[in-house]
Amino acid sequence: MKNVILWLFGLEESALSDPVVVAGIVLSFVLIAAAAAVFVILGVKKRYKIHAAGIKVWNRTKLIIQSCFFILTNSFMVGWLKGGIYQGKLKYMCVPGMNCYSCPGAWGACPIGSLQAVLDSFDTKRSWLDPETGTYVKAPLYWVAVYVIGIIMVFGAICGRLVCGLLCPFGWVQDLLYKIPVPKLKLPRDERLILNSKHPKATRVFLKIDKYLRYAKYAFLIIMVIFLPLFVKADPWFCKYVCPSGMLIGGIPLMSMNAELAAAAGNLTLLKICILVSLIVISLFLYRPFCRYICPLGAIYSLLNPFSLYKYGIDDSKCNREKGCSACARACPMGVDPVKNPNSPECIRCGTCNATCPQKAIHAGFRFKTAEGNALRTKKRK
Repeated sequence: MKNVILWLFGLEESALSDPVVVAGIVLSFVLIAAAAAVFVILGVKKRYKIHAAGIKVWNRTKLIIQSCFFILTNSFMVGWLKGGIYQGKLKYMCVPGMNCYSCPGAWGACPIGSLQAVLDSFDTKRSWLDPETGTYVKAPLYWVAVYVIGIIMVFGAICGRLVCGLLCPFGWVQDLLYKIPVPKLKLPRDERLILNSKHPKATRVFLKIDKYLRYAKYAFLIIMVIFLPLFVKADPWFCKYVCPSGMLIGGIPLMSMNAELAAAAGNLTLLKICILVSLIVISLFLYRPFCRYICPLGAIYSLLNPFSLYKYGIDDSKCNREKGCSACARACPMGVDPVKNPNSPECIRCGTCNATCPQKAIHAGFRFKTAEGNALRTKKRK
């Protein structure tokens, strides 16, 4: 048992003589067991059936799911107590969301960070001395890139942006910020909602800006995650210069616990803190700005959203859109109209529309028919 614990926590046997390390190990097991128990209880009670739950119950349930998943993936308490990071074997695994490798409690690695780090790693078994130039040639670990891309594709192919809606720690932080009661900027896509807004012209202007800004996340993916590391310099560009999630759950906690790290902070750290603070402020007024405009992982999942196994479907026989109902479009925090496109690339599958629909016409899952046998429309409305 002791050897298993040492392997699991990536520790040397001598570390067990430190009472803080032992306390961290115990706390880790307690938190993991508690989070797992909550998931089991939710499953037994079937509270994930959001049609019957209603929006208030679903919002509480969603918050519980997000919190428990954060605990499961960031419960390495030795790191939180000692001011270090987990370096055991589990770190080779990628978690589905934007969860920084350098978070003191992280068991796994961020897929985007791992993808960028590939070119900084080399296969020592395939290294050689070039006789003509006299330089030491090291072959990149391309198999790691295949593994990371494969993991992202598996998550995306199964559930699409459901990862963004329920399993991403920085998405969870933005959700909490948006709950603070301040005036909100809502950008509905339904024409009737636009006309009924207080300032229809201003709403249309913001909608156009929002439309084009949403393409920025694809630019971050192509330029900072793929192009620059491959063709300019083998550097984690996005993580190093932009990522607010890494600063919030990795950089700030580590600097607060390590005086040397804090002393070494410079202009780059200041830049990332400014980006983080800006997003925190914007998140008070606009739902999930990072997910909308910046996140490269969300960009990948968005491309897979229409094709994933887990889908949203509309029971057109129950939908009252033609009778004037726009409840789902009004409720969607991401500004998606589920009736027009139930599996829009911008849908993070947060479940708000399902829980809000008065006719229970919106369904989520792996089936293409309702319990009554009605067909579900998963394609964009023509």
